[in-house]
Amino acid sequence: MPRTTQVFQSIHLMSAAHIFRESIRLVFLHPTHFHSISIFLFSPHPISLFISHFLIHQFPQMPASTIKFTHHLLGLPLPKLLGKSIVHIIVCFPSSITFSLLGRAATAQAVSDSYNRINLDRRRLLMRSVLAWIKLLHTSFCELLIVFGLLGVLVASLATLPKIFLAWGICSKILGVWGILGVLGVPFCVAFAHVMVVGNLARVLSILEGECYGFESLLKAKSLMEGRRRTALVMALLSNMGLRLVECLFEFRMSSGISLWEAPLLVSMYSLVLVFDTIMNVVFYYACKA
Repeated sequence: MPRTTQVFQSIHLMSAAHIFRESIRLVFLHPTHFHSISIFLFSPHPISLFISHFLIHQFPQMPASTIKFTHHLLGLPLPKLLGKSIVHIIVCFPSSITFSLLGRAATAQAVSDSYNRINLDRRRLLMRSVLAWIKLLHTSFCELLIVFGLLGVLVASLATLPKIFLAWGICSKILGVWGILGVLGVPFCVAFAHVMVVGNLARVLSILEGECYGFESLLKAKSLMEGRRRTALVMALLSNMGLRLVECLFEFRMSSGISLWEAPLLVSMYSLVLVFDTIMNVVFYYACKA
């Protein structure tokens, strides 16, 4: 009997705690393979992220310069608070669409092979990950389009509705902006979180299920996780908390003086969180399929 059936046959709806424990079991079952994936495939992404933090720390004027450049490029004024985020996106974008996706593909294939009792082979995992990379990129691009659509609706509402309220004499423009932000902010956050967890499952579908990728995988993921959204949200919250904790630790050490040996340690920690996050999403996929 396949390991998948043995694990899930007695559990109809796995909780986040069950998925967490099963993910830990898988990590200890193949520690060498997952650690290799974290070093050779995932580590370029946290290295890029920490480089962006280092650049912002060493050159405080960089976020403001980025805002000015974006304003001249797009012709749209952006909040100064977005300066750091834009720097992070610019520096991390190349690694996030290459090494990070390859790492997720390799991790998902490793978990699948483990459940199907197939001996893990690094070369085969790498080759299959490269083949799945295009599908993952397509799915991630479709998810990004949806996020941009949500942001577009929010920005358009903030740009037009306060002016309408001001013209009708309902309230001032500033009060209208805060009112619209308060009314639309919560639905936007809920929708964004939903897109994020659906995207996590859709990426697993793109890797493990043949020709299912892009918007098709997003729609299938949405239907597959019906009734389990709370579990998916808890998993995403745990993963994001772990990633943000490592980022905060790096920022703290940067301000107080980071040692030479601490940077590789923090990169390794961040990479392992990414591996564990992918393993949890694959386990969650098998739980939904059970």
